[in-house]
Amino acid sequence: MSKTIRVQWEYPDFANQLGDENYEYFEVDDDATPEEIQNEAEDIAFEHFSWSFWDVTKEHEKAR
Repeated sequence: MSKTIRVQWEYPDFANQLGDENYEYFEVDDDATPEEIQNEAEDIAFEHFSWSFWDVTKEHEKAR
């Protein structure tokens, strides 16, 4: 048997823009541990995020 889990990602800065598109359902076995569920939820949620990083230089500071 399996059960349905809903994972929802929250972007406080964009809450009004997301509408109903900030969640996804997935199936897990009935005997899935909370850790297994959390790992799957994290994998799914992180698919919907994009991010980057870089060293801040004087040129970046001037652009602010």
